[in-house]
Amino acid sequence: MRRRLEVALVDVGGTLWPNSWPIRQADSAGRRQRIAVAMAGHDPELIDALTEDLLRSSKPGDEARTVSTEARIAVGADELVTACLTRQGLPADAQTISRIRRAMAIPIHDRFQPLPGAGDLLRTIHELGLRTVIASNTYWRDADSYWDDFRTLGMADMIDQIVTSVDAGHLKPHPAVFEMAMHWAGVAADRCVVIGNREENDIEPALGLGMWTILVHPDDPKPASSGAHVVAADLRECARALRDMLAAD
Repeated sequence: MRRRLEVALVDVGGTLWPNSWPIRQADSAGRRQRIAVAMAGHDPELIDALTEDLLRSSKPGDEARTVSTEARIAVGADELVTACLTRQGLPADAQTISRIRRAMAIPIHDRFQPLPGAGDLLRTIHELGLRTVIASNTYWRDADSYWDDFRTLGMADMIDQIVTSVDAGHLKPHPAVFEMAMHWAGVAADRCVVIGNREENDIEPALGLGMWTILVHPDDPKPASSGAHVVAADLRECARALRDMLAAD
């Protein structure tokens, strides 16, 4: 008999909320304001030049994100920010890069809604006595940015930890995100269940580490096949599957 599950590692884009992310006309104004705050104390003309460079350089990435949060990334956010700072002769130290990256992250807004059943799934995980770790590929967002998002959505109290690819230094399917989550939780892989919508990014690396897996596809076509232990069409079905998985322990 396998050991009892203790931790649920939950993906975000395409799992808890939609793959597509609506980019609004007002988002660039918000970025300008946040960049100005992040770079307070520097020459205003340099800050304006930096902002224009960041907005211009990031546009292709933002357009990709209106299609999918899982879009392949040619240039990482830290690399993009570093290049923009360097071109303007501004310091490109780690703290400045982090502040700018967070300033470029578009906050949750009124046009955004989680996928149906997202709250139910998180509540079920909590009720089952599991710890919840958000384990997500991101571009601008780090863990602190996500905490802001989940507080806005009223879901933060159902989450124990957040690990992003920005924090781990690698995008899934690299195992770093999963390993960082396991290290935080202090548990072995077979005490973890990964819940995600991507076979290649979530299921395959989790299986490779010896974790349990649920593939859920609330915002994707039904997969032709999957190596996951369970496949669920939506988040409520996923919650029921998780209950069954715990009952079998």
